[in-house]
Amino acid sequence: MTDHLRTPSPECPNRTSITDDQKQSLSRDVKSVEEYKTESDIRSTVEGVSVYIDRQAERKLVWKFDSRILPVLAVMYLFNSLDKSNLGNAKTDGLERTLNLTGNQYNIILSVFFVPYVLTAPFLGIIGKKFGPSRVLPIMMLCFGIVTIMVVVVKNFGGLMTIRWFLGMAESAFFPLVIYYQTTYLTFFPLQCLLLILFV
Repeated sequence: MTDHLRTPSPECPNRTSITDDQKQSLSRDVKSVEEYKTESDIRSTVEGVSVYIDRQAERKLVWKFDSRILPVLAVMYLFNSLDKSNLGNAKTDGLERTLNLTGNQYNIILSVFFVPYVLTAPFLGIIGKKFGPSRVLPIMMLCFGIVTIMVVVVKNFGGLMTIRWFLGMAESAFFPLVIYYQTTYLTFFPLQCLLLILFV
């Protein structure tokens, strides 16, 4: 038996002592961990293992995500919101006269938008979660843009109602997927602040 090992005690036959050098090394490691813990102020548990995260590095990473993702989401939200006032502006400019709308046909056109908006939102949300909002959101906005452009070829009430139907489908899961996208890299409180900035 080497010099740095003692004879195991009968109570704990597998326990051995360590050398002074090993004790000093262990003491330095514990001290460095405690300093790192104090500086970080963040502790999480992943699969039973304590992990310390540098708060400053985390802020830099979140800022990098925000500076690249939020401007794109803001532009997408702007285009998405334009449709909320487009139909009203078209009515002011003579939409009913141009398409020969009578009775409550204009109100039907307004209301039909929300039927596919409600029905298809859960399915598009599931697709967005499966394939990722970074892929599904651009496809949705591409469809939204194509359908919006198709309004220029509308000649009657049926054509405009069809356009509004597919427009509701294209916009249905936009807000849920935007929120889900941000939850993939933000915690609860920063998410609230950024959603307030984005939608206000």
